[in-house]
Amino acid sequence: MSKKTLYGTAAASVVLAAASLIYSPSSAQNVKQSNDTAAVVQAANWADHVKITVDADAKTFRFQSNGIPDHGFAEQYLIPSDPNDQPFADKPLEFFDVQNSADYFKETEIDATITTQPVYSDTSTDTSLGRIGVALSGAQIFNDYENPDRSVVAIDDQIVHDHVAFLDNCNGHTLVDGTNYHYHGIPVCIAEAAAQAGQHSRMIGVLADGFPVYGNNDVGGIVVVNDDLDACSGHSGPTPEFPEGIYHYHLTADEAPYMIDCYHGEVDVAANNGPGGGGAAPDFAAVADQLGITEAELVGALGDTRPPDFAAAAQALGVSEDDLRAAMPAPGQ
Repeated sequence: MSKKTLYGTAAASVVLAAASLIYSPSSAQNVKQSNDTAAVVQAANWADHVKITVDADAKTFRFQSNGIPDHGFAEQYLIPSDPNDQPFADKPLEFFDVQNSADYFKETEIDATITTQPVYSDTSTDTSLGRIGVALSGAQIFNDYENPDRSVVAIDDQIVHDHVAFLDNCNGHTLVDGTNYHYHGIPVCIAEAAAQAGQHSRMIGVLADGFPVYGNNDVGGIVVVNDDLDACSGHSGPTPEFPEGIYHYHLTADEAPYMIDCYHGEVDVAANNGPGGGGAAPDFAAVADQLGITEAELVGALGDTRPPDFAAAAQALGVSEDDLRAAMPAPGQ
């Protein structure tokens, strides 16, 4: 596996020259009909190792990648010795393993099928841990959080010891086992490479609901902050790829949420958060066996809410919340 070193791109926002008046959500036409993204997806600047297959009949595209971003990695990363002991920002160096990415990082086969006819929904759906979208680089897009309770924001939990960081300069890292490289904030390496001063950000990926994702520059290069966007970090308006306008997401840098914490498009979360996505379903049979219960009891207690209500599930199962959390797979870092 070829690996390149990731050099000093800033982990802060992509700062471009301000120009014309921002295209605000209040002035934008609210695009709620189905939108055809097939041509844009087909023509996008995907990394060389990414395979995109558009199915015109099914109105979907298939994203296949080995999960390795084409911009490379930092040379070393801080890997928490106990991924459940969060937050990490207050932990000493001794809490972490310092890993060389060339030895530690592993390919992760990503195979995701996403609609090319995204449909805006008035009802939003929370994003879960694991893959919520795919990036042009061949890597995955995760939401803000490091834990199922959505209480630890990865970007705000950044820590550096002896010049080695938890998140790299592209706002990415892997899971603790070296798999599933993913972004928790603006993938600066992608955004900077495509940026043009005074212009709207270029598309950096597509979410599981089919709507495109951008950095934090709107029309005229104006920097977008969270107050400019809806609760899912999106709005409707023109973009370089969709000059007639489309609902789309912006990643931001002013404060959390930096990433996308809910979908405003119709989405089948289970279908898009499968194996290879870092958010694959846990082995419920193994967890149930460890807890001395049946798999059906476990699945029923956890329910469909993501993140699950662990306290309620533990009570229903007659186990302690600590035992339930310990038995479940470590959350995606």
